[in-house]
Amino acid sequence: MSETTMLRENITENITRTTSIIPEIGGDPPRRPTLPEILMAYSEYVWAVNLGTYVFPIIIGLGTIGNVLSFLIMIRRTMIITPTCFYMAILAISDTTILYVDCLRKWVFLMYGEDAWNINTAACRAFYYLSYSSFHYSVWIIVAMTTERFFAIRYPLKFLTVGSMRKTKGACLIILICVLLLNCQFTWSVKITEKGTCVPEENYSNFHKDVMPWIDAVFYSFLPFVILITFNVLIICSFRKAHRRQKTLHGNPTSHKSASQNRSSINHRMTAMLLSVTFTFIIMTAPKTILLCIRNEVFKFLKYNTYDFQEIALYTLITRIADLCIYTNHAINFFLYCVSGQRFRKELKLLFLCRKSRSASLSLYSLKCPPPSRYQTMQTVSRGSYENDNGLESYHAMHIISNNPNLGSNNNENCQDVNKQNEPENSL
Repeated sequence: MSETTMLRENITENITRTTSIIPEIGGDPPRRPTLPEILMAYSEYVWAVNLGTYVFPIIIGLGTIGNVLSFLIMIRRTMIITPTCFYMAILAISDTTILYVDCLRKWVFLMYGEDAWNINTAACRAFYYLSYSSFHYSVWIIVAMTTERFFAIRYPLKFLTVGSMRKTKGACLIILICVLLLNCQFTWSVKITEKGTCVPEENYSNFHKDVMPWIDAVFYSFLPFVILITFNVLIICSFRKAHRRQKTLHGNPTSHKSASQNRSSINHRMTAMLLSVTFTFIIMTAPKTILLCIRNEVFKFLKYNTYDFQEIALYTLITRIADLCIYTNHAINFFLYCVSGQRFRKELKLLFLCRKSRSASLSLYSLKCPPPSRYQTMQTVSRGSYENDNGLESYHAMHIISNNPNLGSNNNENCQDVNKQNEPENSL
């Protein structure tokens, strides 16, 4: 992000060497053309401007709606009880921050020619700090979510005692502190020049040009890529081992056919969701990271002491496409959840269609059924969370408990009758 600003500043300062003075028109004093005015003569730059002008607001609008809906769904009582949903709620906040701190700022600059981080030195440092921190925090929340899912699936019984919402919130806090410390140098290493442009301090110019792109690439792309791929492979292997173990333990496959099919369906949905989020992140963020690493070697803006504006226009277009990919990645999670998450789709329907009818059903249920016992409450929470998120062994254990006829009661039978009467109403 800083490299583009530095490039624009350097070219603007030396543009007098390669351009002619615009003659006086209508009484205005003669002046030299600005860099955007020169680049508008090239189709690549025109495409870059049009893409930013018309696509950025679409990404911001759809991303805001999607992230808000994702957050509202993840904080519902039936969802927030699981660590994975808590991570997804935090991810929605982080992604929305990226869209407004970075994407909206660039769109305003394209439309009105005013950059928010050029207001003053405080704004310059704040936007740099928030921009880098939100990008890094978002990706490491995905890493933490994937790691948590692996341990929940691979070691479900240990996860009952080790995994908890307190530890999940602690992990989010630790990631936030580490990200803020990693990018704290932006609070003193950038400034506003006399011309009102946000650029690195003289002592940190080489650091921002040669070192920071690699730090950003490692912590935003390379290292998360390795971790996500590793844990997703381990999750798939755990699924296969557990599936073979179930076949060995089930002496009568017919008696457990429906349960096995249900567990297999849950596992496939979880795997699809993990892979969709992971590979979408990798594909969408790779172009920007690669571009930052190879820019100095591939693009030669100054040739024979003269700026090559064709090369600059091409680089601007490639940068714009890479930015669009990154912002799309932070706006598309809601749609990935809808495609790969059956439980998410059900909660989305309840959020829009069934809130009123569900309230009426719960009122009727409370009138005819006494509150559940402590054991029944623990059984319901455990079964719901592990059936939808953690899968195999835990789900099998809870399924056996829930099917034990000795655990039933007349009150539960009455409640089931009430639920059957209300099914037509709840399906609307």
